[in-house]
Amino acid sequence: MNSLFAQLFTSLQTHIATTVPEIKGILPELGQTEIYSSVPAIWPCVFIDFNNVNFTEILNQGQRANGELQLRLVYYVLAADGVTFVDTTTVMGYYEAERKLHEALQGWSSNGINPLSRIKVNTEVRSDAFRARVLTYSLDFEEYLAVNTTNTGKPLLEIAEVEI
Repeated sequence: MNSLFAQLFTSLQTHIATTVPEIKGILPELGQTEIYSSVPAIWPCVFIDFNNVNFTEILNQGQRANGELQLRLVYYVLAADGVTFVDTTTVMGYYEAERKLHEALQGWSSNGINPLSRIKVNTEVRSDAFRARVLTYSLDFEEYLAVNTTNTGKPLLEIAEVEI
């Protein structure tokens, strides 16, 4: 994998799985809670995405990136009967999982990114049976492309001698 985002996702997935075992699923954000046929049946889940990433040019074919790492901590609010809400103890467990997730990510760094720093948390307004808490962290890194060393077919520079 050459994509920094793919490498970062894989590192985050491994890190979260080992440090926050309460989270049962760690997946890329693909709109799973909007497309119900593909929603995992494991709760809580974290859906990871990289948003609002802006790039500026730096030396040596590099770019400086600043953006947001967004983690949607999602759980299903209905009990097994599909009618009543989950109990308070279960909800408190989800809040504890959120706290542990933050503890695992605050200051964490991998693959050359600067240490993560939480910048906001909010709850999505939904009209379905999902609750989503969105944790957003600042994402800063530098990315360098390999320098192209192949011959581009440009003509050689000729220097003409001039007699004085």
